[in-house]
Amino acid sequence: MRAVLTAGVLLVGAASGLAGRAVAEDGCRRFAWSVERERQWFGDGFMATLESELALPKEGVFTLLLKPVSKVVYLVPPERGRDDGLGGIVTLERVSAGRYQVTLSSDAWIDAVLYDRRLPILASTRRRDCPGVRLSVLLEIFESAPLTLQFGGATERRLDIAVLRNR
Repeated sequence: MRAVLTAGVLLVGAASGLAGRAVAEDGCRRFAWSVERERQWFGDGFMATLESELALPKEGVFTLLLKPVSKVVYLVPPERGRDDGLGGIVTLERVSAGRYQVTLSSDAWIDAVLYDRRLPILASTRRRDCPGVRLSVLLEIFESAPLTLQFGGATERRLDIAVLRNR
């Protein structure tokens, strides 16, 4: 009898763990577009890590180490004004014209700057119930040029970022 009861408790525990994972997976599927490739990349742990205000040669997936917003020198004043969170900037030296999806692992705001002008965000989608992904935005870049991404309002020092040409 005790063995049956123990087996029943184990099954209930396993089922509730699977149910929790299913709810999280379901939250990830509720983004306006797929963020599955970004979730996989963010979870693999093999991304370049760089300090704020450095540059990368082109788009890709990386981790940016943020610092207090008061110490960040933004190229263009942030659209949201100042905040007390963590922030940073990164410049992608060569980005071809096209539509890009920029996805963040945790809560933060983002501004995209091209030629000292803020680019409009075409669309954005945000979820709190997807492990490892919080925000994804779409940008249109009309000519090949360096692209600077500005971040702020974050509470975590490490921000995983994916900047990928939209399919």
